[in-house]
Amino acid sequence: MNKTKLVFLYLITSLIWIYASNYVLTHYISSPFVNYFERGKEIFYILVTGGIFYFFILKKEELDSTKEQEKRLSTLINSMVDFVNFKDGEGRWIKANDFGLKLFQLEDVDYFGKKDSELAEYTDFYSDALRYCEVSDEETWNKGIITRCEEVVPRPDGTEKIFDTIKVPLFHEDGTREGLVIIGRDITTLRQTEERLNRTEKLSVVGELSASVAHEIRNPLTSLKGFVQLLQMEDDKHQDYYQIMLDELNRINHIVSELLLLAKPQHLKYSKLAIQRILNDVISLLAAEASLYNVQIESKFPKEDIILECEPNQLKQLFINLIKNSIEASNNDSKISVSLDKIEPDKIAITVKDDGCGISKERLQKIGEPFYSSKEKGTGLGLTVSYKIVQSHNGHINFDSELGCGTTVNITLPVLQDTSQNKTHLVEIA
Repeated sequence: MNKTKLVFLYLITSLIWIYASNYVLTHYISSPFVNYFERGKEIFYILVTGGIFYFFILKKEELDSTKEQEKRLSTLINSMVDFVNFKDGEGRWIKANDFGLKLFQLEDVDYFGKKDSELAEYTDFYSDALRYCEVSDEETWNKGIITRCEEVVPRPDGTEKIFDTIKVPLFHEDGTREGLVIIGRDITTLRQTEERLNRTEKLSVVGELSASVAHEIRNPLTSLKGFVQLLQMEDDKHQDYYQIMLDELNRINHIVSELLLLAKPQHLKYSKLAIQRILNDVISLLAAEASLYNVQIESKFPKEDIILECEPNQLKQLFINLIKNSIEASNNDSKISVSLDKIEPDKIAITVKDDGCGISKERLQKIGEPFYSSKEKGTGLGLTVSYKIVQSHNGHINFDSELGCGTTVNITLPVLQDTSQNKTHLVEIA
């Protein structure tokens, strides 16, 4: 009830009391008791109105205290980086923090008293996610205990967020539902860090294995290659067989070289060189192979040279691996584009894009893992080496692909290397 109505009710009640008491006084009270009745009426009116005012003052203090507590609670939960939501026993939203409203795109929605299925009508993208929340809440109610699970929430930009969600059901003494407290902590970064650590551990194991295996293989390999070349010089009859043997020995030697690159500690000696020169050298080197596949390589570089502090041979190996993969994945009579841009004063971006067969989501998640390859004769080391080269240059590499729609590889590298600090190198897959 608002203040205007209260004042109006007070005035009406007071007038009724005055007229009613005066009427009783005039018609029913004898003259000896008139004076007593008037004093009693006044005292009674004072006590009643005083009691009413005291009651409203207490209620106002309680209301102010409740509002202050609610304000503190709102400040607390809105300052949290977790999703916090309170629901009543029917699953209707009572309170949600700003993070949760922003997460589900409900910032401008009056959510109070609405269920998840009702709120789903206000957001097309998260409608399915909100309806699933209602199902998940019901499972928690049925279990009657605190539940904890990981939930994946998609985002409009195509990425996903992973939440460690805790749901606490509250019950009345008679067992009926009272409310539900939901707290969801964003653990996306944690899971990505764990994935990078797992990848790093795999690379470490591969490096240790590679160091011992590669040296053991290279020694007899050199002897075999020397004897095959000697036989090739003396025997003209079996030249085709000798050439096949040499080609296979060279392939083994290439695999060993990649293993050694993984095994070697990355104490690089950086030098300053125009990145356009490295890219042009690689494109010229692979032009003949591209023509065999009837593939054209197009380049788009700034006219002004961009001087990059790098290890040129490693970057050349990186671009050879990526462009060669694009050539082999491309369809007949297609194009591969290689572009270079300076996205920030101290950062450049290189993009290799093809219109080939693309990569499935399942394979995309495993790209860069040692010994994983979709090629029939692939070793699975080429991209592993590429990842390590990007890491050693404090850069980022990102694969964006869809089956049947080609692949885009985005690489960002700093113009100058910071050798004074050991940084964490990020490798991402989109």
